[in-house]
Amino acid sequence: MIATKKRSLIKSLSWRILGSIDTFILSFVIINFSSDNYTYDLAFYIAGLEVITKTIIYYFHERIWNKFNIGRVADKVKRTRSLIKALTWRITASLDTFLLSYIITGRFDWATTIAFFEIITKAILYYLHERGWNKIKWGRVYEK
Repeated sequence: MIATKKRSLIKSLSWRILGSIDTFILSFVIINFSSDNYTYDLAFYIAGLEVITKTIIYYFHERIWNKFNIGRVADKVKRTRSLIKALTWRITASLDTFLLSYIITGRFDWATTIAFFEIITKAILYYLHERGWNKIKWGRVYEK
């Protein structure tokens, strides 16, 4: 079983919407908790840029994983595969978030805190997203 490019694209977009909402909320809370000035613009810039960078990165992450059969059994995907994919994605994505947060805020402490909390929230969200998509048959090609 392999995923079509359309499936990878739609899956990338659905994850990016969920992920960007999470990034905005985390950034907003961390920046405003650590600052005397109430602001949403930095959180908006971080989440907004993430839409671009992470959609591209996620698409390629999906296409690379499509080449490996780790955890694939007939027409199913084992939880182990979802977990390993979640871990490889989280490492890649957290580095992206850290870099974007640091570039936008200029603050190492904010960038580190945002990336750290994102590791926790997004690992859980990503795993749930993977399991949800595993229930959707659309966009899969089954090999004989």
